[in-house]
Amino acid sequence: MTNRDTVTKALECALKKHSDYSAEARKIIVELNKICLNNVVTQYGDQLYIQKNGIITGDNHSFSLTNIAVHYILQPIADVLNEAELFCRFIDDIIWISTSEISNECIRQALTSAFENSGLELTFRQACTAEKTGKVEFLDVNHCVTIEDDFGFVTKDFVNPQRREGNS
Repeated sequence: MTNRDTVTKALECALKKHSDYSAEARKIIVELNKICLNNVVTQYGDQLYIQKNGIITGDNHSFSLTNIAVHYILQPIADVLNEAELFCRFIDDIIWISTSEISNECIRQALTSAFENSGLELTFRQACTAEKTGKVEFLDVNHCVTIEDDFGFVTKDFVNPQRREGNS
């Protein structure tokens, strides 16, 4: 399955479950999105490039489609994700807090498997309160492990280095 196949299936599922569009209207919406995904052209300098795989970040509909696709990928493993004390997602960024290594590993394995089944790969960064140092950035917040705080971590502002340089 390709990334775009996952997006297409996710969009079909979302429209069927959460809209009152007819089957024909849903089919047209999905086909129009396929056309958009398959014909994204970007410019860098004097060169034009066609996006052949995935969804280009920052395209007009990329955030909406990515959000729908990730929701679709996570639905089958919702019970495992509910084992987390805290599970948060913003588009394709995910953070969770577990109270045990076993629970943490179950969630990690479920996420890895769910994304691999959709032709996607995850990058994990983790911090553990049993360690003296560690930090994980989530959106614009750095979650820093510290033994000096009663909860085991503090949050600090985080600015993505790419944004700092004026890129978005």
